[in-house]
Amino acid sequence: MSKRILIVHATGGMGHVTAAKAVTEVFQTEYRDVEVKNVNILDYANRFYRTVFVDGYNWLSTNEPALWGRLYKIFNNPSRQKLPTVLSQWAIEKRFITFIKEFKPDFIISTHPLPMHIISHSKRRDVIDIPSSMVLTDFGCHSYWVDSEVNFYFVATDDVAKCLVNYQVKREHIVVTGIPIEPKFTATIDRKKIAAANGFDPDKFTLLIVGGQFGYGEMVKIIRQVRTQRREAQIMVVAGRDTQLQAALDQTDITGDKNVKVFGFVSNMHELMTAADVIFSKAGGLTVSECMAKQLPMVIHKVIPGQEEDNVSYLAAKGAALRAGSIDEIISHIVTLAGDEKKLAEMKKSCAAISRPESARALAKFSYQHS
Repeated sequence: MSKRILIVHATGGMGHVTAAKAVTEVFQTEYRDVEVKNVNILDYANRFYRTVFVDGYNWLSTNEPALWGRLYKIFNNPSRQKLPTVLSQWAIEKRFITFIKEFKPDFIISTHPLPMHIISHSKRRDVIDIPSSMVLTDFGCHSYWVDSEVNFYFVATDDVAKCLVNYQVKREHIVVTGIPIEPKFTATIDRKKIAAANGFDPDKFTLLIVGGQFGYGEMVKIIRQVRTQRREAQIMVVAGRDTQLQAALDQTDITGDKNVKVFGFVSNMHELMTAADVIFSKAGGLTVSECMAKQLPMVIHKVIPGQEEDNVSYLAAKGAALRAGSIDEIISHIVTLAGDEKKLAEMKKSCAAISRPESARALAKFSYQHS
């Protein structure tokens, strides 16, 4: 008789979505007796709530990060969490719980606190009685991720486990698996092959820049200064879905530099990470975990207050990342690492030490055994 696993995410930051996708993939490929469903809880919300939830988070984190940081701290107190919880119950609970009753899962995995609280509320009222779990997708913790009805918590590190214990979670309910990343980030890939495909020398220092943080002028300054100060450096730039940035970069003289390659949206980030020695990127929990799995030191700037602060503090303390407070400091960090093989090797070793590449498999195995 097959088991049924329900994985629930919310589109408030892509990390929650990617974590859910990673665990879903493991169940689909490695557990033939499991029927798994991965759903976005916002599909069960009314249009108004869905729009406010997604657009509100994106706008705050992008345009008003300081305000987002203050809200993060304000709501890190259970007494202040009633309003958002009640609103979500009003907007989502009836349709979502109806779906759960129809699917009849043996185990529920939430990668975002929104579905976790709705599930817990229904369990508390004896509407459903299903083992449920919460996946924390950052290297810190917040009281909003905690509810007494949650059976298990999957966390990144022992430090996060201790943080949850401080919020009255019993240690035996916490499993240190790491943050679940897609299996492709654990696969062995030939660096020489990827470098050659991009016209690069696999033996030369290669920087990977993932866009979305800067405008055209700042990005060009970083690229030009690194190439000027380290002529042997090779640079890959991923503009992602920022088509304006990609178009602007394509109009500059850097496109004539054989040691610089500009990409738009890519589906092979795991391959580009393999070809890189350092990454300049945002510090979301999933991105960090993917970089650690690839033993890829990070240079980080423009940290969003809240979760990303926790992530950067952890990485810096472990020697796996350098934080930059300005464009000039970004350039300085990159140029230094490009010319200091010993320092770079030490940072790669630090990345390997804190990496948990099999996190998705560990989480899936535990969930299967307890379903």
